Amino acid sequence: MESVKRLLPESFRSRYRTQWSLINLPIRTAYGKLKRHFVRPPFPKLEGGETYLHLGCGMVNHEKFINVDGLPAPHIHYIRGIDNLSPFGSNSIDLIYASHCLEHFSHLKVSDVLAEWFRVLKDDGILRLSVPDFDLLLQIYKENNNEIEYILDVLMGGQDYKYNFHLTMFNKLSLERLLKQVGFKETREWLPGSCELTTFEDFSTYKVQVGQKLIPISLNIEAVK
Repeated sequence: MESVKRLLPESFRSRYRTQWSLINLPIRTAYGKLKRHFVRPPFPKLEGGETYLHLGCGMVNHEKFINVDGLPAPHIHYIRGIDNLSPFGSNSIDLIYASHCLEHFSHLKVSDVLAEWFRVLKDDGILRLSVPDFDLLLQIYKENNNEIEYILDVLMGGQDYKYNFHLTMFNKLSLERLLKQVGFKETREWLPGSCELTTFEDFSTYKVQVGQKLIPISLNIEAVK
């Protein structure tokens, strides 16, 4: 097989790798969903009986969270879209964490997604969000002589598979307004790494080098139901 691969031009192999990945992902996802009907990863058992959801977890696996993501992976408890949390009852979740997920929904649908997340949270439950901060991206753009490639991936998404496209953008003012409109009673900034439940290896802490300084790209906001 390796000898055949060596005979094929790289452009040919690259083209068909892309096509295979487009076919392979739906097959793996369908198989993963079927498998979850019979076996799931162990659910976290917290001393206080709390339930925490990690939406759009990707490859991140925090031991205290139930993982929900559209991609199939061994640690993901529910392989599904994160805009429909029907496996969870209303007022049943203590904390939702979602890092760089909300921007993947159309700006026409964001309020509906937030309303669904609001539904499953208990009273005084917390929605902890990290999203690309448009104001910070503008700063990075301006400090790099208006070179758009410095912010293009963060602004538009990596676009390397079907879930990785950005369809809206936020700053502090717009996101807090949306959260209040959905019904959250309080919003505040949160600091990654400040405690166990804010420590993830994800984009919430990502920074871009601009000259001699590092500029973060994320707006980290949490809301209380």
